[in-house]
Amino acid sequence: MFLALRNKLTLFDSFFKPFSRRGALMLFSRQARIYRLLTLLAGLGGYGFLLLFPALLVAMPVALFYTVQPVMSEWQWFLVTVEVLSLTIGIVMTYAITAMRFPLPSGLELTPACAPRLFELLQELIELYGVEGIDRVVLRDRFVVRVIRTPRNGFAFSTTRTLVIGLPVLLTISPLDVHVLLARRVGQLAGKGQRLDSWLYSLRDMWDQYISGCALHSPLFARPVCSFFASYAPFYRSFSVGVARSSELYADRCALQAVNDRDVVRGITGQVLTEAYLCRSYWPAVLEAGVSGSRGLSPHADMAKVFEHGLPDEVVQGTLQQVSRKKADRRSAIPPLAERLENIGHRKPLLPRPMSVTAARFYLGGAFDRCIEVIDKRAAQKVRSKVIKVFGS
Repeated sequence: MFLALRNKLTLFDSFFKPFSRRGALMLFSRQARIYRLLTLLAGLGGYGFLLLFPALLVAMPVALFYTVQPVMSEWQWFLVTVEVLSLTIGIVMTYAITAMRFPLPSGLELTPACAPRLFELLQELIELYGVEGIDRVVLRDRFVVRVIRTPRNGFAFSTTRTLVIGLPVLLTISPLDVHVLLARRVGQLAGKGQRLDSWLYSLRDMWDQYISGCALHSPLFARPVCSFFASYAPFYRSFSVGVARSSELYADRCALQAVNDRDVVRGITGQVLTEAYLCRSYWPAVLEAGVSGSRGLSPHADMAKVFEHGLPDEVVQGTLQQVSRKKADRRSAIPPLAERLENIGHRKPLLPRPMSVTAARFYLGGAFDRCIEVIDKRAAQKVRSKVIKVFGS
């Protein structure tokens, strides 16, 4: 009896294995077409759920027209009741979904007046890759460069495109490296060579916004939508990791259209090494300073001083060794550094050159000090909250 039960559980586990993150990566490596088809179906699942209610709104009046008769049996009256109830649900939920609004990615919004060089570069890349355009550019306190599509209503057919740039990115790498990172994202957004993967990749952030949007404001009638996406969005993000990695590799190849291959390699390497150094050394030191009671925390102003001429060679070499020894993270959409370099025809990383000027000073110009001041205020609040958690535990 127990053997039979174990066999059934094994069969059940093997059936759902491809839908786990590890199973999805294995399926992607062995049967890429089948995996992409399954990911497409998974990505369309969100739209299918949202369109279910307008479908009821259209179908139920037709069903009622054919169901209502001069003389009806009890069964027909039951059908009419079900159809009226379904029509009511369709009306209420369609209105609730249409009325849903989502907060745009937060941060310090940049304008062409305060960062003219940055917007000139963006316009150049938009024309190069043939992208429709980017609606907003915001500066945040994270090491990130990405484009996020925010739905304008609950049906998510129309979106606002926000380019999110982390101030730590601008403070720690050169203007040419930022050129590489922006070219990656704009080329990925265009998706001319991998339109399907780029679209499926963008759904990862878009479906997540239903969770964050519901956390801020969840009307009564929209709660079924919130409950659905609370389970659906994490599942899709986990299952689509293979497509996400493919799209990231495609983005690296896109950068080759704007910058030569050696500079792309140097930009990718610099991005990986700098992010690793910040995560493992810099931010823990900032948190420790907050725990020790240091006043006047200004992590980004201090970061600008640390990276003014680049990191020392021994620190760069040590960080490279740590990155090379690190095992691949199955949860990450970013492929390992070696795989990314091989993807663009290189086997060895090229270390960043000494900087005469950081990207922040080059692209932000006169707004440099003001941007650091605003972002540092927000970062200091986050450090304090983490310190409270440390003392609370």
